[in-house]
Amino acid sequence: MERCAVFVDAGWFLSESAQALTGRGQRWTIDCDYPKLTAALGQLAQEATRLPLLRIYWYDAAPDGVPGAEHLDIARLPNVKLRLGRITHHEQKGVDALLILDLTTLARERAIASAVVISGDEDVREGIAMAQSLGVRVTLGAVAMPEGRPSQALTLVSEADEHLLMDLGFLNPYLQAQAADLGPAGDGPAELPADPRQFGRTFGSAYADRLGDPELRVLQREAPQIPSDVAAQLFREAEQVFGSTRGRPELRRELRMGFWDHVMQRRNS
Repeated sequence: MERCAVFVDAGWFLSESAQALTGRGQRWTIDCDYPKLTAALGQLAQEATRLPLLRIYWYDAAPDGVPGAEHLDIARLPNVKLRLGRITHHEQKGVDALLILDLTTLARERAIASAVVISGDEDVREGIAMAQSLGVRVTLGAVAMPEGRPSQALTLVSEADEHLLMDLGFLNPYLQAQAADLGPAGDGPAELPADPRQFGRTFGSAYADRLGDPELRVLQREAPQIPSDVAAQLFREAEQVFGSTRGRPELRRELRMGFWDHVMQRRNS
């Protein structure tokens, strides 16, 4: 029996979804109903390929490759196979390699006839081409951005047989902005605190409260140095309230201190 499979780069997919939903490309700014989302992705793949589903492969990363509580919940879902890379120095490693390995192995073993690959990383292009050479049709899945911003390299899009866009109409039933990011009615940005330290606490809450215990411990060991990508996002968002942070070391210090006020408090929660 010919079947299809779905390959999801979770870090990329959730960040793109957060960008489309909230205007902030950070996955921790959204809450996700994983059982319903994965079921919807499986149904979407079957409709696109007109083939029954083998399973969904969900690729993510964790410190030392140890799954957090959220990862374990995903691993228990029906028809979902969790595959974890590692987080080292705040960068994920091995995720693309795992995706390419599974895609090409299933193609070589003729376990699938079609694949839906949800990723924007140019590194997976070689795996797509190899699977195609083995007779597998590959559909590249992407999140449709309201402003029309391309989210994938043109070389990656052109390599695939088809391009499948998931718009907010598809995503909204399964994803929502965190309550801390919404106003009283849940339909727009809340008024942001005018105190830099409180702003840092609010940002720290939105970030750290999404981490599992292993990821949180890794972050806490880095104190007082905030990961560079997280600090950059903190300063960018703070500039919407306080103006430019450049040349204002006292402002940046207060923002950092607020961030760590919340993150370190989690140690005893």
